[in-house]
Amino acid sequence: MADALATELKTYEEHKHELLAEEGKFVLIHGANVLGTYGTYEDALKIGYEKCKLEPFLVKQIQAVEQVHYFSRDLPAECLT
Repeated sequence: MADALATELKTYEEHKHELLAEEGKFVLIHGANVLGTYGTYEDALKIGYEKCKLEPFLVKQIQAVEQVHYFSRDLPAECLT
């Protein structure tokens, strides 16, 4: 299950340079395909379900610098990947 979105994350990284022209928007990625960018998370999610149905897809905000998340307790390594 940890690899469920590995392809989508790889696709994001491969296209990140060009996606940064729309920083702050939300990108919709299915497999190796960038399906579009949207102004809100909700719009990207809605289109994702319309186009991909129940197949995995990624909605991610386009950011030059990724936000760091902190955890208040120790988590197993597999939860952090």
